[in-house]
Amino acid sequence: MTAVDADVVWHNDGHVMLLQLNRSEIQALYVSCPEEGPCQHPVHGCMVRYFMLRFGLECNVGVAPPSPEMPIAWSLVGDPHDLDAAQVWIIPTADEAFSAWLVTQQG
Repeated sequence: MTAVDADVVWHNDGHVMLLQLNRSEIQALYVSCPEEGPCQHPVHGCMVRYFMLRFGLECNVGVAPPSPEMPIAWSLVGDPHDLDAAQVWIIPTADEAFSAWLVTQQG
């Protein structure tokens, strides 16, 4: 499912972030990708995984209780053909504000 907020398109298409607690820090280990859809880049594969493994949780714009597997929605800002000039943002689908907004987009 895709939802639009102004100029931002959020994709809730089955991406799952795998997390690990390392002492007092949460680390993103991997992003499981549905392997089809708008996240696929011809050079880097899954853009969500590419940004998460490169920048970690700096890409996160949401708040949710941590769990080992966290479903996420994602959005690309910028040129999908030039990832150096773009940014992927992720948000846990369990984020209260995002979940409430998403309900308003269905229909």
